[in-house]
Amino acid sequence: MKQPLRILSVIDIPWNSGLAAYAFDQALALRGGGHSVIFACPEGSAAMAFAGREGFKSFPIPDRKDFLRLPPALLRLRAAARVEKIDAVCAHTGRAQTLGFLLGLPLLRVKADAKKPSAGFTFSSVKKTIAASGYIKKLFVEAGLDAAQVTVVPQGIKPPPASSRAPQVPYKIGLLGRLDPVKGHACFLKAAEELLRSGTRAEFHLAGYEANIKYADLLKLAEELDIAASVVFHGKVDGPFKFMAACDIGVIASLGSEAVSRAALEWLASGRPLVSTSAGSLPEYVDQDWLVPPGDHLALAAKLSALLADPARIITLGEENRVRAAKDFSREAFAAATCAVFENAVLSRSPVPDKNSFASPDPRPPTPGS
Repeated sequence: MKQPLRILSVIDIPWNSGLAAYAFDQALALRGGGHSVIFACPEGSAAMAFAGREGFKSFPIPDRKDFLRLPPALLRLRAAARVEKIDAVCAHTGRAQTLGFLLGLPLLRVKADAKKPSAGFTFSSVKKTIAASGYIKKLFVEAGLDAAQVTVVPQGIKPPPASSRAPQVPYKIGLLGRLDPVKGHACFLKAAEELLRSGTRAEFHLAGYEANIKYADLLKLAEELDIAASVVFHGKVDGPFKFMAACDIGVIASLGSEAVSRAALEWLASGRPLVSTSAGSLPEYVDQDWLVPPGDHLALAAKLSALLADPARIITLGEENRVRAAKDFSREAFAAATCAVFENAVLSRSPVPDKNSFASPDPRPPTPGS
């Protein structure tokens, strides 16, 4: 192993999210590689709770909306970085990148969300950018960042114990995701109506916490489509794998977003076939044969119908997905790639990108970006 690093991981959002989950897995991977990670995060945030639970040291910073407390927090953080002998800053948001820039330490930018990056000049101090998917790398390149500056490191997963299930009628088709319009629940229910109307014997299971949609709204739509008797609402579930193991087929019906897709990774690891839209990074997880255009419920119904017509294919495709999850998205591969990026960026003495790293640098003072 190369020289151990002391890394300050800055994440200024209070909630748990895909971005936060990536930051947490990254910290565990770095620690497993012999490096030390210290969190800078808001009091009471999911990141601070994670740090306390997993034994990482943490320092409080204002959350992303509290600009007035930023200057004194920056001074405290600068002092803490000296005391802790921090080697590099890892920024998970645009404002965290600004903080890292102002700290004057080697800076790595990590992005695991769908917000479009902006060409701010603080990127002049970024030694390496980590994108959680090829889709995110594309967003950076479109914003003007040199593709050579961006390394894709997909999140890893530990597959659950194998769970065999012989598909049988009524087939169980599941969608797991927060209740939000972007997740395409309405499209899923319309596809269900199409399948049931054609004589398919199936149940349609939905699970996830309420966000911008309520289960009452989905029940009303199911009643309007006259399919309520074949739709099962599970609410928020304790972990994904028990729900997925009870399904024959998984569906992701997202209309957009999906910069990374933890749900897709979980369906693969569960050993279940997955039919998905092509939104965001989903084509990086799902074979082209099982992708449909976002919002096209007829195409979604057609793909599901083709799969249900061949129960043996349901089993073999699920097994293929589980093998792919173990091969292409292992925790070991994620940890090795993560450590390599940090070690090469901080220890290689490679030059910091010049001010022309972005095609159109922003001449204004640093402001929070993406």
